[in-house]
Amino acid sequence: MPRTGDVMILKSDQTLKPCKDFTAQIQTLDIPGEVKAGYSPIGFVRCGRSACKITKINWKVGKETGGKKLDAPHALKANEMAEVVFEPCQPLVVDHFKACEGLSRIAFLDGNTAVMLGKVTAVSHK
Repeated sequence: MPRTGDVMILKSDQTLKPCKDFTAQIQTLDIPGEVKAGYSPIGFVRCGRSACKITKINWKVGKETGGKKLDAPHALKANEMAEVVFEPCQPLVVDHFKACEGLSRIAFLDGNTAVMLGKVTAVSHK
């Protein structure tokens, strides 16, 4: 039986399935210290949620970089924009922004605090 918050699709529709990993363009909020690869906040997409481990940081832009794009940084600090690859620890259904805006907006929480907001730009399925 479906539960509150479930998204229902036709059984024959194979476009939405749990992802192996996804790339998101994110904005870090007020985070203490640094965020590095291996950090696992809880990602929320609509009513779905899963711990999502950062596997790679592709680039970042912020005050520290002088507004320039820095490729392959080792860490993220507060109020920076970045493109990050995440790997969900539990099954999570996301889609890229051009296909479905609702399933591409994602919020990352650590405890009760939002640490990152973003949109999914690419998805690779299992």
